[in-house]
Amino acid sequence: MAINLISLQGKIFLAKIINGVVGPSFAVGNAPDFKISTDADVIKHNESMSGHRTTDFTMTKTRSVMFEGELEEIDENTLPYILDGKVTDIAAETVASRNLGTVVAGQAVSLGGFNVTDEVITDSTASPVTVDKSKYKLDAKFGTIIFNDVAGLEMPLKAAFKTGKASIVSINDSETAEYELTFQGINTVNNESIEVKLWRTKKDPKTEFPLIHEDFGSYKISGECLSKIENGTDPALGLFGRMVVVSTAE
Repeated sequence: MAINLISLQGKIFLAKIINGVVGPSFAVGNAPDFKISTDADVIKHNESMSGHRTTDFTMTKTRSVMFEGELEEIDENTLPYILDGKVTDIAAETVASRNLGTVVAGQAVSLGGFNVTDEVITDSTASPVTVDKSKYKLDAKFGTIIFNDVAGLEMPLKAAFKTGKASIVSINDSETAEYELTFQGINTVNNESIEVKLWRTKKDPKTEFPLIHEDFGSYKISGECLSKIENGTDPALGLFGRMVVVSTAE
């Protein structure tokens, strides 16, 4: 007798749905754990004739499909998906004069940009004094500056500099979007190909995003599959999704 075991590996793809139209898909990268689960609200009927009140009929009232998994890679697609955020690209900029206010030695001051170059700091005297670079330390990548000596400088200080490009992802300020979710994998027991497609998924907006890791970071996600009513009772489609076992080429 044949033993049909299963051990799946594969890739997860997401495609954003806008106004009912499925857009281009993107891979989420390595996902060490991903699963779907089904549930149903079942109503039971108990008979009252035998004296044992046995269940003699059940009716399924509602059905549901859930998903949960773990993502390990973040990029311009997966990060806004995890954080329910919006992506904004910041262009490089040349700032002629930015008021830094009254600066105190030892405190970090933000220049308001990233990848800062060509910075020139001056004070507010009638003939502005250029602050010597030995009097401050610039973290160019994050655009922050710490002054170690402000003696004799007229406040407020002002900064001229250039910034580089950066990409911003806001945090939890975007309505959770719908995505078509596709798993394309292989049963490593027999090399059979399997595809699972969920027509409409919506991620739970509650997400933990660790900022400090002792090892590799990973991000747990979960959500619900919404039904696609227009599929009707077509068994080749399914209301929530379908699993396809791809026949081995002969």
